[in-house]
Amino acid sequence: MFNLSPWPLGRALTAVAAMIAFPVHAQTADEADERAVERAADAFGIRIGVEQIGLYNETQVRGFNLQDAGNYRIDDVYFAKSGGLIDTVLSGVVTRVGYNALDADFAAPSGVVEYRLRSPFEASAVHAEVMLREYGGRSYDLRLAQTSADGRLGGLIGTQTLLGKSSSGLSPKYYRFGTVTEWRPAEGTSLTGFASLNIFDLEGFFGVSATGAALPPKMKHPRRYVTSWSDHDGADLNLGILGSTPISDVVDIKGSLIYSRLDLDRADFTQLLIDEDGVGRAVGFSNRPRDNQTWSASFGGGWRPAEGHRLYAELRSRQTRNRFAPGVSVDLGAFNLDGGIAPSPEPDLPPLPTTLDAIDQYSGAIGYELMAGRLRLKAGLQKTWHQREIAAPARPREAKTQSPWLYDASVAFALTRDWTVFASATRGLEESGAAPDNAANRNAILPPAISTQQELGFRGRPSEGLTLIGSLFSIKKAAPGFDANNVFGLFGQLQHRGAELSLTGNITPRLRIVSGAVWLDARRSGDPVETGVWSKEAVGLPKFQAMTGLTYSVAGIKGLSFDGQINHSSSRRVSSRSGLRTPSLTTADVGARYGFEIGKANVALRARVTNLFNADSWVAARSELLDRPSRRAFRLSLTMNY
Repeated sequence: MFNLSPWPLGRALTAVAAMIAFPVHAQTADEADERAVERAADAFGIRIGVEQIGLYNETQVRGFNLQDAGNYRIDDVYFAKSGGLIDTVLSGVVTRVGYNALDADFAAPSGVVEYRLRSPFEASAVHAEVMLREYGGRSYDLRLAQTSADGRLGGLIGTQTLLGKSSSGLSPKYYRFGTVTEWRPAEGTSLTGFASLNIFDLEGFFGVSATGAALPPKMKHPRRYVTSWSDHDGADLNLGILGSTPISDVVDIKGSLIYSRLDLDRADFTQLLIDEDGVGRAVGFSNRPRDNQTWSASFGGGWRPAEGHRLYAELRSRQTRNRFAPGVSVDLGAFNLDGGIAPSPEPDLPPLPTTLDAIDQYSGAIGYELMAGRLRLKAGLQKTWHQREIAAPARPREAKTQSPWLYDASVAFALTRDWTVFASATRGLEESGAAPDNAANRNAILPPAISTQQELGFRGRPSEGLTLIGSLFSIKKAAPGFDANNVFGLFGQLQHRGAELSLTGNITPRLRIVSGAVWLDARRSGDPVETGVWSKEAVGLPKFQAMTGLTYSVAGIKGLSFDGQINHSSSRRVSSRSGLRTPSLTTADVGARYGFEIGKANVALRARVTNLFNADSWVAARSELLDRPSRRAFRLSLTMNY
């Protein structure tokens, strides 16, 4: 669909490398080492570019999908997302739960995903990277940053071309462009604008449904398991402005206005329904173009009337508009894993009238924080108004309004200089995501639901340089799932109870660890469970997960370090109606990094092997589809910061 050549960017990288010999100004920051393990404050999830470590990510936090819940922040301000943000404008993505979520005003029950914008004041003047990616893919990344002579105005612009390869033989393509501008007119005052564009050209997606008494056999790699006409094309766009300033010694204000959009020109999906012999049938789903867009805004501030006291308040609003038309289902006939997808004609998709799904939400919140000696208290109260209206062709309009009271409260007490205990309770209104592609009502937006959370935990330092965080938590919300007619909706109740541990820091001056584990008991209740439509155990969630990541800096060889990571998850239930389970899965990654200088440029050579032992087993998802881990892969990058 898109014919954007990567070679101009490749020539630009060559020209940038040539500039090393002719420096024009000093480097402002060293961005060469962007390994997540080096920057993780806990083991609950951080991503920096392609480097990720931790128990959780945006799609799985304590068993919940925060992309569905919509719990996002950008630089500590409210953000409602329709389209994805690119790494050109982001310095990192952090999952906030437990102790490290206490700093967030007006916390969310399931946790928060925090985007951190890349500041031009902290960026290198030139950042260039060439990467050989998994399975023969490649990417080219270029960023340029500049600040004014008086240090008040800074700008950053960048682009990335990613020509990927998947373990199933598909070739996704991404063309990305982003910019960040920051103005600091006075001490403590900042005004930041950003733009992020991601154009993607994919080849569709597939999922596997198990129909037999046992799991299907292993898939063949690489093999195309989507039709020849399958496609998934579109663009993500995000535009925003954020600002903060003190207006006196005791009062500060902040605000934001952000536009987020996803345009899908095509979104095809192939469902493979196969038994334990790898035999069954295939069904294709082809969707007409659709677009999702959201305006979100916030304005808030804090007042410190006396030492240790803070009053804070915030107004939030969002307007989300989702437009779509029905897709078509295509019977692709008999299927087996050895033979792949049989040829089939592309379905005709003439234009149809669209459905408008409109959401308007407005919230007002006020909170109080007390810090007195060893004690820290924090409490917030919100009133939110949420209206959803659906206007579908040839159907009467549907509208529903909710206006609940919401709250969050936490207390932390320092037992000693090194050990602190904490407790929190939260009630929030969270989005529920959309029906998966294998549902009869695929892509239908589910209604928001009240969620509650209670947590009890501790944070301490067992030794100099190490931080240990642990907690017990319980989260309740409406349970999504399939009814007897394969319609996906909120039909019951869900409770996730668990215990988690995180250990991070330096074991020795040269050895750093990020390690964590979580035990999760995810149980459903309500009519679907009582009538036997659902199992009590939630689908697609492991009871136990653990990970450990290590980095070691080699003595005597400056800049050389090795790293490794092990991830383990226990078995998962495949569906609500059978006792079939996917087995436990353990994967290992290893890597090395060598950083050196050429003139005034910091250069890093990075190599990494993922899934070192080529672990290959089915993994059950919450959608009751099966997936497989990516097979063993190699990644090599050369990065220059000047």
